Amino acid sequence: MIQLYSTFFVRRILNFGVLKNPIIRILLFIAFFLLMTVITFSIFMFFSETVQTEEIVQFLLNTYSSTIILWTIVVTILLKVIFSKVDGFLTMTTNFPVSIKERNFSVFLYETLISFVVIFLLSFSVVVSMIWIHRFAFIDILVVNLLYVSTITFLGLQVVSRIVSIACFYLRIQKLFHIINLSILVFIFSVFFKNAQSLVTDLSNDLIQGTNEADSLLLFFQKIHEEYGFLLTSLIYLTLVIILVGLILIIPDQSHMSNAKHIKVLEFNNHSMLKSYILSNIRHMNTLNTIALVYLAACILIVFNLSDYILYTTIIISFNSIYSFISSQNLRKVLYRFNYVAWKDYLYLIVSQLLIIYFVSIPLFLPGLIIIQSIVHIFIPYVVITFSVLIFVLAGILFPPYHDNPFSVITSIAVVTIPILVIGISLTFLNLNLWLNISIVIFFYIVIVLFSIQGLINMKRGFRHETFIHIH
Repeated sequence: MIQLYSTFFVRRILNFGVLKNPIIRILLFIAFFLLMTVITFSIFMFFSETVQTEEIVQFLLNTYSSTIILWTIVVTILLKVIFSKVDGFLTMTTNFPVSIKERNFSVFLYETLISFVVIFLLSFSVVVSMIWIHRFAFIDILVVNLLYVSTITFLGLQVVSRIVSIACFYLRIQKLFHIINLSILVFIFSVFFKNAQSLVTDLSNDLIQGTNEADSLLLFFQKIHEEYGFLLTSLIYLTLVIILVGLILIIPDQSHMSNAKHIKVLEFNNHSMLKSYILSNIRHMNTLNTIALVYLAACILIVFNLSDYILYTTIIISFNSIYSFISSQNLRKVLYRFNYVAWKDYLYLIVSQLLIIYFVSIPLFLPGLIIIQSIVHIFIPYVVITFSVLIFVLAGILFPPYHDNPFSVITSIAVVTIPILVIGISLTFLNLNLWLNISIVIFFYIVIVLFSIQGLINMKRGFRHETFIHIH
């Protein structure tokens, strides 16, 4: 199974779309290399001026460790969202001599690999800077705070998902698994986020006052390492890994290969192209699950006194824009045979996504006017949503996730994100004036729009070429 996924990934993803061009590959690699270099150098300069004593090193790494835990949860949630749409992709394995358990475990291995690649990239600059300054004097602290903490967090979340999966199976509510699972993961993130905030405050007080009173579940491994040493900490870590992996292997995974993907939710008397595009997206079960997740996540934030951030949950729906091109593909194939106009198609894609998200946000926006204390937290989410839709629609056009292929989604996110980060960091270091920065950002999004429209034109040419070959 792993070899199958790897072969599929290389042939259908790394040699698909813009990545066919070796120049594009080289440019993306250069951009990624420059991005990591700039971030590493910046952190190194910061550490070289501030990290001089063991107390400061422990403070920074303990604080960063809580951040890594939060990022691990965020990455896990994102992967669960992506792989919740993997059912269609996995149908190609139904005729293979593999069991459901083997197939689902292979998905878990890929989730694990991707998660640790992301965590490695997030930690790379910190680790390199710390080793560059202090050599290997704090290598044990780095291992405990980054590797041990992120591994146990990830495996713990996977066990939670397995328990939810088997519970939904026995309760005969398998179709609700993804929404229930994601809601629980968001709840866990809210709990840890709240604890991380208080932990950073306690750690800061300890550093200032010279005490060691900060206590939190987030510092579980750090406390053991501090009191009993690295060897015992490693033994406890290995024991927990064996237990968690054993539970993952033992607990059946019933989370994939659901039958129903669409549901009849709306019916218009007067049809139009825009309504058809909206329906093609809104009737998908995963879209409805995402909408339900948004509302549940907002409720969880309110419970934890984080009501200022409830509108940010709607940003999750903008991620579905990656699937907008595929969801409307049947409409597009019909238009290909008549009077197809690429810019109109693109306009329908963008407007339909924005209308869905804005409409979903209304139940949060109205109470938000009362409970949100800062107007910034009302304005920013809509700005992020609008720009995110433009980016994710482009990603879906460049790497269409046919059959809900998760590897296309992950690759498209990486390809689109790297240039954005490079541009953002470049603007920060160039320290240009406000209007020039705004002009550059506007130009960047104009390029995104033009690339998207050109991608739709190329898709039309490819469809006509395939049709011609099929006929002859």
